[in-house]
Amino acid sequence: MKKEEFRNLVERITDGSASDVEIALYNRYYHQYQKAGASWSEADMGEETAIKEKLKQRIDQKIKPVVIVPLWRRYIKYAAAAVVLLTLSTTLYLYFNTSFLKSSADLVQQDIAPGGNKAVLTLADGRTINLSDAVNGNLAEQAGIAITKNEDGKLTYTAGKVNVNHPVSYNTIATPVGGQYQVNLPDGTKVWLNAASSLKFPTSFAKLKERKVELTGEAYFEVTHSRDLPFVVKSGKQELSVLGTHFNINSYPDEGAIRTTLLQGSVIVRNLEKVKNKQLGKDSVLLKPEQQASLKDVFSVKVVDVEGVTAWKDGNFLFNDTDLKDIMKQVSRWYNVSVDYDEIPKNRFFTGFISRNVNLSRVLEMLEVTGNIQFKIEDKTIKITDLKKEPM
Repeated sequence: MKKEEFRNLVERITDGSASDVEIALYNRYYHQYQKAGASWSEADMGEETAIKEKLKQRIDQKIKPVVIVPLWRRYIKYAAAAVVLLTLSTTLYLYFNTSFLKSSADLVQQDIAPGGNKAVLTLADGRTINLSDAVNGNLAEQAGIAITKNEDGKLTYTAGKVNVNHPVSYNTIATPVGGQYQVNLPDGTKVWLNAASSLKFPTSFAKLKERKVELTGEAYFEVTHSRDLPFVVKSGKQELSVLGTHFNINSYPDEGAIRTTLLQGSVIVRNLEKVKNKQLGKDSVLLKPEQQASLKDVFSVKVVDVEGVTAWKDGNFLFNDTDLKDIMKQVSRWYNVSVDYDEIPKNRFFTGFISRNVNLSRVLEMLEVTGNIQFKIEDKTIKITDLKKEPM
């Protein structure tokens, strides 16, 4: 990049017309320049301050929230990191990386659209309904419970005159890779299912002593309070019990642990294997808001950034000191692509956020310009090259 081109890019940032890729490019090359030990002149400081303020306004206003910045200073909140690290100087003399430009073109040519509202509902009698194809309105009725697909893509169970003599029946809603769905249970509890997940639940809680459901994958719950009817979630070897609160459970098999994150209220999570083996004192933990329980062989509890854990429900990826391998797991599930995990550079962490509603190329471009890595999409498989191992 010639000096005049660099000045033009500075002007686009200060007047608010710069794209997210241009801002991320600044971040990458400035960081390389800073690592080389360059110093600032007093004349540059005024313009640098103006640029930082413009970037801060952009983050505060949440305009196009798709900038991802690598975490060079650990444990910095993502917004603050974006403001602090995206600093600039008009005296820099930078060169574009031609391999990055070629890679961006390759990504666009083989682009992949984001996931969406996709799920299959299996009724108690074995019938299946593809919710993506089903028209809005009443889908079925079971023992006095009306099952409705709403205009905004939600599945709602509404209790009418329940037949108390009818045996308890169960439905299962399952999302594919690249899918998500929200279901409102008959007690008013709201459940958001992430990609590659399923929820089995009774169509009515009327005759039951507890509201028990079974989860695989990941889901966010807003449980309607009931003092007399506990809400129970079984996920693998873990069981959670609560009267009414908000929480997230991630139980994907490839995560290596079942992670339960509490947003409000309190919950008890139990290790069913320890209960079965009667290992008293090791079978359960009580969570407080902003705590996360991870269950491998035993429980461990820590405080986490709950916004990062539940961002997927609101249509975003949000990373806070997140390892690239964990990021690619999320990308793989949402965009229905394969990843060669053996090629992923180790100990590469990122902090930032990006919409889940953009094409795959947008996500990969942001990671490319901020992390010294390069991606290529081949037959729905993401290939990764570590540029730190190659001459720039």
